[in-house]
Amino acid sequence: MQREVLTVHQDPDELTAKVLIGGRATGVLMGGNFDTIGRSVGWACPSFDGAILLIEDVDKYIGAIDRTVTQLLEAGCLEGLRGVAVGQFIRSAEEHAGKWSIVDLLYDRLGALGVPVLGGLPIGHGAHPPTVPLGTTATLDTTTRTLTVELGVQ
Repeated sequence: MQREVLTVHQDPDELTAKVLIGGRATGVLMGGNFDTIGRSVGWACPSFDGAILLIEDVDKYIGAIDRTVTQLLEAGCLEGLRGVAVGQFIRSAEEHAGKWSIVDLLYDRLGALGVPVLGGLPIGHGAHPPTVPLGTTATLDTTTRTLTVELGVQ
């Protein structure tokens, strides 16, 4: 943890770096591991109203990722969402000829929300992920390809 604003820049080498739906949004940063978020639907639908949703995961097939997106959409959890910050999806639905990838899925499902989406953020299960405070204000900017997170520690 640090006592300064954290700016995470898109890494063009990340699997999700091709996911880019233009715009700028500010909201409370919420989210984390995508599978864990999806599993909470059913006992409590998390509300992401006014939030920037951060998602990342590891070792997930395209069907599992699609199921989680569908659960969140159908349960109304994503109503009022301001933006989506896409972190690392390591060993998850890589591109293969003739098959949908994580990029295809996220464009198709999240693009319909009408909010900015920025992929390729090196947040998640990679070699040197930053500590990103949740519950604080963040700004997602697809022009600068950054996620800027305000102080998590005072």
